[in-house]
Amino acid sequence: MALVDSGADYPIFPTELTEVLKLDLTHAPVWQFSGTTGKKQLAKLAELSLTVLKENDEDHAFEVRTTCAFCDTFKFAGGLLGQNGFFSLFKNYVLSAEDLLWT
Repeated sequence: MALVDSGADYPIFPTELTEVLKLDLTHAPVWQFSGTTGKKQLAKLAELSLTVLKENDEDHAFEVRTTCAFCDTFKFAGGLLGQNGFFSLFKNYVLSAEDLLWT
């Protein structure tokens, strides 16, 4: 699960998730950023598909192919979906109160 965050540059996740996804980031490009700790951080980038689920947390609403960052020092549970690679994939979007799920 990831939080949609308009302040995040890219979708970013804890590095531990690469083990679950079986991603080998040995030769992945490195990206330097700051924001989640107030200090400069390094992340490795990988292109992959993200699936957005419907409210029932089972059915697929849609899938996007994007670049995601994986960082050792990023400790947010789940991840963040940011401007580049998530928001940037949509031209227009309109949400009604029925579209939002507040828990």
